[in-house]
Amino acid sequence: MGIAEIWPGSIEWFGDFWYLLLAGAVIGVINGIVKPILKLLSLPLIILTAGLFSTVINVGLVWFADYLLDGLTINGFLPLLATTVILTIIHIII
Repeated sequence: MGIAEIWPGSIEWFGDFWYLLLAGAVIGVINGIVKPILKLLSLPLIILTAGLFSTVINVGLVWFADYLLDGLTINGFLPLLATTVILTIIHIII
């Protein structure tokens, strides 16, 4: 069960399985290349806020992925934050 089922209208995507696979690849590339650079540059803020600034970075990166992918729409800040929390939990598990 995803955030779109819990919170109707929060996330919309227009496409088939291949577009969803492309969206996962884009998010993976962003998390693999851009995220380490941003975390290194913002290390003093991350230390100062005891790691909470990492959440701001994650929200920004998910928003950037939403901006890049025309077929994916995240409506509002709270669904964006919820999506970020779900992705963070998945990254912790994996």
